[in-house]
Formats: sequence, C-alpha cells, structure tokens
Amino acid sequence: MSMRRLVLLLSSATVLSCAYGAPEPARFDGLGAFLDSLMLEHDVPGVSFAVFDDGGQLYEYVGGLKSQDAPDPIERGTAFEAASISKPVFSYVVFSLAREGVLDLDASLSTLVSEVPEVAYDPRSVALTARTLLTHQGGLPNWRSRMDFLARSYADLFAPDDTLRFVADPGTEYRYSGEGFVLLQRIVEEVTGQALHELAGERVFGPLGMTASSVVFDTDMERNYPHGHDREGSPDKWDLRLALASSTLHTTGSDLAKFGAHLASEIRQGGPFSALATPAATIEVIGGVTRSWGLGVGVVDDGPRRYVYHGGNNVIFIADFMYGVEENLGYALLTNSANGQRMVEPVERRIFGRDVPR
Repeated sequence: MSMRRLVLLLSSATVLSCAYGAPEPARFDGLGAFLDSLMLEHDVPGVSFAVFDDGGQLYEYVGGLKSQDAPDPIERGTAFEAASISKPVFSYVVFSLAREGVLDLDASLSTLVSEVPEVAYDPRSVALTARTLLTHQGGLPNWRSRMDFLARSYADLFAPDDTLRFVADPGTEYRYSGEGFVLLQRIVEEVTGQALHELAGERVFGPLGMTASSVVFDTDMERNYPHGHDREGSPDKWDLRLALASSTLHTTGSDLAKFGAHLASEIRQGGPFSALATPAATIEVIGGVTRSWGLGVGVVDDGPRRYVYHGGNNVIFIADFMYGVEENLGYALLTNSANGQRMVEPVERRIFGRDVPR
C-alpha cells in the first residue's frame, strides 16, 4: 500500500468516526469499510454517500480527500458535482410550477415565449413541450459540440456557428438530451422572471433543508468543494459559473438523500410528485424488464420491482442516485474521480443485494 493510499484510508476513517453520535444501524455494519475498500481499489480520492428510505436518511458516510495534491479531508458539508442528477431537481421545479398553473406541461413552448430559444428557425420547434423535453423525447442531441466551461452566459456556451439541430422529430422517440433541459430552463426562467438558482432554492433546497446544495458554483460553494480527478489521478475543477439545469448541481450525499427521501415518500403515498417517477417514454423491453423514463428520472420495472434512478457523469466527477420502491431503500453516491464509475455497481449490489438492469 502506497503512502498516499494509506493517508487516504486514514482520512476516511477519521471523518467517518467524527460524523456520528449514534451507533450505526446493524444492517449497515461494515458499509464504511466496504466503501473505504472500493475507494482504495479503484483509486477514488473522495466520497460523500448516504442511504435513505421514505422517512429520511438512514446512514451517512464521508471519506477521503478533496484533492490528491492536498491533505484536506472531505467533510459532511463538502459539495460535489452531481452532474446529470441536476435533471431530477429541475424536473421537480418544473412540475411544481405546472401544479400552480404557471405553465402547462403539454402546451407548445412557442405559446409560452415569443420565440423558442435556439431552434425557432425549425418548424418542428412548435411540437416541443415541457413534457417532451423532461422525458427526453424532444428530438434534440445530448450536446452539440464541446461546451465552453468559461461561459458566463447562454450565448457563450457554444461557438456562434455551432447551431442546435434536431436529430429526430419531437415526440417520436427517446433520445437523452442535456440540450433539451437547458432549452427548457431558458423558457422557465423567462416565464417566471427568476433564475434557476432562485427557483431551485425556493422550491427544492429551502423546503427540503438541502443547505449545502446549489445549482451554481459560486463563492459559497468555493468555501468547501473537492477537485475532480481523471483516471490517472490528476486533479482539476471546471470553472463553469453558469447554472445549467442539465448538469451543474453541487450537493452532498446527505442533501441528495433528503431529496430522495421526499421523492420516495411521494411515490409510496401516491403524492402529486410521484408523477416524476411514472413511466412516460419506453426505452426498451427485454424479457420481464422494462426500462423507461419519467419526468427527469429513469425507471426500471423488473417484474414486481421498480427502481427509480439517475446517474451523473461530469467526466472527473461520477455520481449515482437510486431508489428501490419495493425495498423502500435508496442511496446517493458522489465521487470526485472518473474512476468513481467503478464503484457504482458494487454499491448497488451492496444496497439492493442484486444488479439492477438499467
């Protein structure tokens, strides 16, 4: 074992031992050591992790380092990039606005604003609705080209000649699209007169007590954040300061578990926000397994079992979020390494006792 890995393990154990005043529930015995071993095996510097059910958080673990180049340990309030797990949060915001009558999920976006951003030149844009974009049926690509991570406005995100184009007719097929979420974000901001960070704060983070979460990397986030790491362990951090509904959520395992517990409660009690986890777009059916998409979350129906999930991949940050409805158990996993992807399946098996076919 290298000295660096030994330091990493000791740092994880120290943070874990200081994080709790109550004994760990018996069913989570050894879970901290299990996560430690995965971090060491796959060269993942830091992790923020929590387990939840429909009543709240059941278990929390934080461990490792904020950067390979510094000894600062991950803390409970250290906010990781959650990448595409931003999409369920934004979907919650949009659905809450729809419930209040601020917008209609099934109305043409062209009726909500004077001009649909980016794609008004194409007559197919009139077929776009909030529902088609939240369920990835808008016919748009994931991304056009390479995003400018120094962008401070929508106009600066892509080169002027990098035109957003449809790759399919809206409403005809499932195609995962970050572009669709950003397009809808721009419309929601215009309709409400509020920026995304304001909407998320008022409708999600504030009500759920997600005090360490933000959709924008600002001076508050700068006080306690980790660097991401490539597969070779080199640290980096993108300096994107523009809030994007697709991918700029910064959060902790504990905060994300609060969102998960609330969604779990809605699902199990048949609350209005259970609609987010209702299948709307079928991806594929193989044997007894149906993979589909709801409003901003993936859904797997495997016989009598349903799993609601979303992963996150900002290249140097890997995240995963999953809730098993029948098990009434879920987890939030945040890592600061491209190697974090190698932790996802082992963690899934440890929590659910099986591989979920997603």
